[in-house]
Amino acid sequence: MSCFICDKHNGVSNQPPGGYIYEDEHWMVCHFPTEQSVLGQLLIESKRHFLDFSEMTDEEARTYGYLVKKLYSTLKEITGAERVYSLVTIDGVPHFHAHFIPRMGQSTTKGIKFITQEKSCEVKDVTELVKKLIAKFN
Repeated sequence: MSCFICDKHNGVSNQPPGGYIYEDEHWMVCHFPTEQSVLGQLLIESKRHFLDFSEMTDEEARTYGYLVKKLYSTLKEITGAERVYSLVTIDGVPHFHAHFIPRMGQSTTKGIKFITQEKSCEVKDVTELVKKLIAKFN
């Protein structure tokens, strides 16, 4: 059975813009594809193939919570975001991944409307941001 995220982790399918920001034994963090995201929209992807929180090991759950806290604070610090939205649906790709979407204070669109709006950002901007995030995470 082929899985887009497993293939991505193995270098078989599209790699994230700017590369991976963070990796440990359970998780990988990257920027979402530029043609579908706001600048700073990140993903936490499980290294192990499983579907949702009910299938996490205790260790994965513990380290996930710590990583989410670090991701929120780092993303807010680097981007100046007023809020960071998080979303887990796992309908498009049945492999655990969570979206983290920064919203700047000047944005007039908020909440679900912000998350569902059409989005895109520039590869060069993502690459610069990813370098800053890598420096903060490591």
